[in-house]
Amino acid sequence: MVPKTDWDATAHLQYEPMGTPKGTTPPHGSDVMEFSSLREAIHWAMTNEAPAGMHAVIRTASGEVIEPSQLEELWASLQGP
Repeated sequence: MVPKTDWDATAHLQYEPMGTPKGTTPPHGSDVMEFSSLREAIHWAMTNEAPAGMHAVIRTASGEVIEPSQLEELWASLQGP
């Protein structure tokens, strides 16, 4: 679960090769993009196509890593009922 303080704090998005083990540094990830809020980073990840063979990973201000499997759920929660 994402802490409430992370929603309005900076977040970093990076595209990483699919199959990169969780918690490891990818060998050939993309440049890191910084967003002023986690909401903005999630919006970007869900509305922009990832490069071929890669997926979006977001690192929050508290250090939590949001994997692609979590993005759909967080995106849905931002959309409302």
